[in-house]
Amino acid sequence: MRRYICIYTIIIMLLFVACGRAPVLTNLLHTDCTIDYNVQLLQNLYSDTVYVDPWLRKPYIVKVAYDVDKEKKWSKTTRSLVIAATRETPGKVYFPLQQGGRLSFDCASLGRGKLTVQLLSPKKKLVLGEYTTSSLPFKHITSNIPFFADAKLVMEFESYTKDTAYCFISNAVMKHRDNDLKKPNVVFISIDALRADAVHCIVPNYNITPNMDALANDGAAFTNHCVVANWTRPSTIAMLSSVYGSTTGVNIYYFQVSKQEKNYFYTQSGVVPLPVLFTTHGYITRSIGNNAFILDHSGIGVDLGFDDMSDYQRQWEDTMDIADEVIHWLAANKDKPFFLFINFNAPHNAYIPPAQYLEPLRKSIKGVHPWFRRYLGEVAYTDDYIGRMVAELKKLNLYDNTIIVVTTDHGEVFHSAHEYSPYTDKKSIFTHGQTMYDEELHVPLIIKLPKDVYKGTVSVPYQVRNIDIAPTVCELSGFTMPDSYQGKSLMPFVKGSEHSDRPVYSEGRLMYAVRINNFKYIEKFYGFGIKPHHWGGALVDEYYELYDLNQDPDELNNIVEIDKKKAFEMQQKLYALRFKQPENILYAKKDVKGSISIREGFFYTIESHGIVKKISRQQYAFSLKKGQRIVFSTIPSRTACYIQCDSGVVLWGYSGTALPETDGVYVFDSAQPLLQKMPDDAALRLFPDELIVWSKPQKGGIQKVKEKVAISDEINTLLKQWGYIQNGGAR
Repeated sequence: MRRYICIYTIIIMLLFVACGRAPVLTNLLHTDCTIDYNVQLLQNLYSDTVYVDPWLRKPYIVKVAYDVDKEKKWSKTTRSLVIAATRETPGKVYFPLQQGGRLSFDCASLGRGKLTVQLLSPKKKLVLGEYTTSSLPFKHITSNIPFFADAKLVMEFESYTKDTAYCFISNAVMKHRDNDLKKPNVVFISIDALRADAVHCIVPNYNITPNMDALANDGAAFTNHCVVANWTRPSTIAMLSSVYGSTTGVNIYYFQVSKQEKNYFYTQSGVVPLPVLFTTHGYITRSIGNNAFILDHSGIGVDLGFDDMSDYQRQWEDTMDIADEVIHWLAANKDKPFFLFINFNAPHNAYIPPAQYLEPLRKSIKGVHPWFRRYLGEVAYTDDYIGRMVAELKKLNLYDNTIIVVTTDHGEVFHSAHEYSPYTDKKSIFTHGQTMYDEELHVPLIIKLPKDVYKGTVSVPYQVRNIDIAPTVCELSGFTMPDSYQGKSLMPFVKGSEHSDRPVYSEGRLMYAVRINNFKYIEKFYGFGIKPHHWGGALVDEYYELYDLNQDPDELNNIVEIDKKKAFEMQQKLYALRFKQPENILYAKKDVKGSISIREGFFYTIESHGIVKKISRQQYAFSLKKGQRIVFSTIPSRTACYIQCDSGVVLWGYSGTALPETDGVYVFDSAQPLLQKMPDDAALRLFPDELIVWSKPQKGGIQKVKEKVAISDEINTLLKQWGYIQNGGAR
């Protein structure tokens, strides 16, 4: 008897362990479901607002964009499974069912029809609900799902129309039990254009941010945090994906994003945004905010992998709209592990705070530009609504187990000495994206820690970057950091094991900069565009800045001509940190003299132990001894190079095929896949004693994009409203 009791006890323990390891929820749209309808019917569905989900890349998983409330300028974009049906043939989808639970989903349809939800096994059929569907918006449905062996969850859609009808299923989650694993939730708040000196716990000037300061008291305030891009799209990608904009395949020069850029971003860049990562770990992911740069269908953005997104575009009321929806969403999803991204537009230009936030500042803050006071009024306004959201987290008993990040994508320029940009020749005051001054780059970062990690308030004075945020969230959540991440976790600072600045490299439209040891070096740079007219020709105007931030924190005295030694040192540090382009090689098997040139773009890097002389940005002369090589890269990458040499035949890389010659010029097209191989020493020995060329098999880099993308009137109006378009042209 004792033996059987022991066996029984072991079985119970194993079952307990097994149940403990079961997921809190299953996101049905991420399961291997079986489609039972003609997917060719979907070809007539796709449009600018219904398109294949770029992350899941299955024809029946789409993103659906639609207006919810035009008066509020409130729209949604939601990941949806599509079930297509004709009057004669219903569509079915079968989901594997590992255990029962509470099913919840939203549904809508184009064309009237009926959705039937049922459990089906070889021995049993159970209809759980029948729902008549019509048009958007989505309706919310819940149902208790029992579990029985070999059962599948079936959703069947019947069309009531003569044409094909489409049923959309979104936010389909099977919740198996409460979040007893205590996975930390994440609330990631980005406050557009928030300067460091506007937040009291970062720079104690104005004392108008009690709610942000309170979050810092429950975690860490990083008082010397800098962004790695000076405008919204690349900086938002950086904070959520830990990558520099130049590595993503998405340009950081233009507002428009082409299909070529999107395809590279989603399928080749290796970028893993936090929403994509958290989805794989059993979280629901949501974005609520005002940021068209993270909407794929906007024409100016890319999708970052959220299950569901709300976007508001009212000029100042959006702060209230966003916070109100956040509070309702938290209450509805309190029992699920979630990653929630909140993007406030205030205090972005134009500065229109409600009177109750501005009037007290007229009395308490004197001697500042009236527009800066209005800007601070919007900061106070946003801080108030952050407090309301935090209060809801506490009311729902979610606060202790939630990681809360508060930061921004960039700052805002207000100093009169920085009124015009020497890089873009445009007005830079009361805006951003035109300079690399600390007014734009030095911004707040607060991370409220989960209660089990929090050991006391920490203020970190060391220089850190916004590419370090996503790795920190990964560590706090217990996730392995993706290989693509270019930043590092900030937890060593919080734990007291790291005590030095991290180098900051930042990118902008016609500039890049490095900030190290309280010096900043900035250089005009023509390589971030994807069109020939922005790369410049053989000669371009050059501009450089160097600031000693200890002596000149406002960056008023450019010492680049005064301290040339320091300028050169900082330039070399910039070049060591900046992005890499695919490299090409010229290898001499005998002494060779000649030149290499390009006709579109410019040489980005060039190195050799031989003699290399710069003739222009687009041409170099060389003299190589036997065994010497030139390693070079260009912008754009994979472009045609024109080689002239005094004798011999230039060979076609690894294959040994001779390059064609025209009037003494050999055309080396590095875009040819055959060239993108690395020859080994044995192969090189078999080649004739001539000049050998090949390309390293590297992907990425700044590439040329031929496609033209137009901005819609609606988005054009929005960009003007935000101050992004000035003087009749794009900023």
